[in-house]
This record gives sequence, structure tokens and C-alpha cells, in this order.
Amino acid sequence: MINKYQGWPGTIITGAGATDTLGAEVKALGGKKVILFSGPHISMTPMVQGPIEKMRSEGLEVLLFNKIGANPTEEMVVAGAEAMKEFKPDVIIAIGGGSPIDCAKAANVLYTHGGQVEDYNVNTGGIERIRPILLPFIAVPTTAGSGSEVTNVGVITSTKRHVKYGVLSPFLVPTISVLDPLLCTGLSPYVTASTGIDAMTHCIESYVSFVSFCIADAEALQGIRMIKDYLPIAYKDGGNVEAREKMLQASMMAGASFNVNNLGLCHQMAHQLSSYFGVPHGVANALLLPEVMRFNMPAAVERYRDIAEALGCDISGLSAQEAAEKGIEKVEAMCREMNIPKYLEDVGVDKAQVPAMAVTALQDGVGATNPRPTTVEECEQVYYRCFRD
Repeated sequence: MINKYQGWPGTIITGAGATDTLGAEVKALGGKKVILFSGPHISMTPMVQGPIEKMRSEGLEVLLFNKIGANPTEEMVVAGAEAMKEFKPDVIIAIGGGSPIDCAKAANVLYTHGGQVEDYNVNTGGIERIRPILLPFIAVPTTAGSGSEVTNVGVITSTKRHVKYGVLSPFLVPTISVLDPLLCTGLSPYVTASTGIDAMTHCIESYVSFVSFCIADAEALQGIRMIKDYLPIAYKDGGNVEAREKMLQASMMAGASFNVNNLGLCHQMAHQLSSYFGVPHGVANALLLPEVMRFNMPAAVERYRDIAEALGCDISGLSAQEAAEKGIEKVEAMCREMNIPKYLEDVGVDKAQVPAMAVTALQDGVGATNPRPTTVEECEQVYYRCFRD
């Protein structure tokens, strides 16, 4: 059953086969020419080729842009904007994980505003330069992890400076988000696990953020409950449509939650693993999350107790600290059961780069709301605790 919800945070269309509505939604937006952002491999599969063929049969012009890697770079954004200048689309669609969606967001800004990608870096005042002149944007996630289909930010990598930064504005929230669980049923167990833990990290970091807006808190806790229930099912049985749909919904709620509450130290540190060593974002979060939780626990122990309860831990009779530790152990157990790498050296991270990564991590505004203020030396120590020795 396909359902359509309007007004939160944009329009949400959810249900098996929801991608069949893309052509009608494009036309409702007044569109005739669509540029579709996707990854190089997924774009050759039926989950992308099918919608392209259907939209073309409905009289729409469609250009595929698929020069996008696992972590979108400034160069990829520029290439996307150049393709838009030549094609002159009136609607943008992104089908894929967080990378195509984030790349499309930033390319939309560059195409409509001009300049350089770096001009819109939120850490240097870019949010004030983005105006409500963006093209309508439809986001179609094929993983349940990034939540980018409802967020106000695209995360871009500078390969020259080895940093990730956000192109952020309330105007970047997609016009329409299409959550079709059939697009996720072919995901490998590894991708299912790493993207699912990414969504879990969003929920946890949003819930312990010192912003703590009540609606965002509720979304985060419910997201944790759903991920705890449905991620193991999706991991073991990739074709389970109900589990895939629930994970998409949980990921969406996580994104909507951190739109308000923001994130924290885990994301600051994870961005460096991606920009320095190309570690996929979800894997980077999974590797760091337990130790970041332990570091933050003294500043938010009651919140971590709530997280443990949402994770299904039996915390009756335990102190807040004991309960919080149970929650961390549950996260570690989930990662272990899904064969996610445990140590940084397992994914090629060089310990010698820790001091440099700690400096750039704390310059990343994504962690400005972390519950515990962090020094460079403390950040280094959290990194070191994530190595085997």
C-alpha cells in the first residue's frame, strides 16, 4: 500500500512500488526535464533504469548523472552542476544512498547560485548565502542509513584539504521523499548492517545532544526501537519487505531528528576516517560509536539510560550508569552479530594520522552540540581506544 503524507518535513511517499509515482510527481511540480543523480553501479540496475524508462514513457526527458563515488567530493558536485547547465533540468531526482542525494543537494545549490562549492560551507557562513531559488528535488533512498532524504544538509568531501563539511540550509530539505522498500531488498548484509548502524548513530547522537528538542527526542527514541527490532531481520533476510520499510522509516525519523538536535563527536570523528582513508560513513560510525558513547556518558548518563531501555535492555534495578553501559554493550553486540569491523586498523586507518584527524574533527560543526566539550587530546584518546592495541 502506497501512502502519501504532506507537510512533514516535505512530502513523504512510502510503500512498496512508491517509485512508480515519480513521473506523476514530477509533472505535478511542473517538470518536463529531469536530471537523475545516482551511483555508477546502481544506475545500471533495474531500480534506476526502471524509473528512467517509465518516466520517459510518460513523456519526460531524463538525463542520468552517475559520476558519484561513496563519499561525494567537490569535484563530483562541480561535474553534476556542469551537467545541469548543459541539460537545463526543471526537477532533480536522486536515487541511491546518502552520496547521490548529498551530491544532488550541493549541485542544486551550485547550479542555482553559482560560485564554488566551498562558498556554501556551513562552517564559514555558507548557510547565509543559500536562497530559496533551488530546483524542486525528489530524493529516493536505496539504503536505510543516511536520512538525507529528509535532512537539510549535503555532506561533501574536500580531497585537497582532507575534510568533510556540510552544505546546509533549510531550503535543502527535499521537496518529496519516496521511501520504497523494494529498492532495498537487494542490499548485501554488509551494506544493510553498516547503513543501519549509521541510522542508529544518528538517533543516539541526536538524543544526547544538548539541544534536546522534545519532538526530535521522541523521533530519535522511536528510531532506536525500530532499528533494534528490524535491522537484525533485514540483515538476515534481505527480502523481508516489512523490515526494509520499517528501516527506511526509522532512518527517515533519525534524519528528521538530527535536523533539529544536530549530531556529535562520533560524526566529527567519522568524517575524518572517510576523508583521510575513504572508510564508508556507516562503517566509520559503527567503529567509533561505542567509545564515543563511553566518553560522553558522564555528561548525559540519564539520556544513555533511556537509550539502553529503547534498545530493549533489562535495566530494572540498575543505576543510570550501569544501565547506560548495558546500552553500549548492546550496540557492540549488534555490530559484532552483523560482522562489522571492530578496530580501525581493520579498515586501513593509520594510527600516525590520529593527531591530524583530531584537529580537523573538532573543526567540524556537526559536533557543536555534543553533550561533552572535547579537547584535541581527548579526541585523540577516543581514536586510540578504537585500535586493537
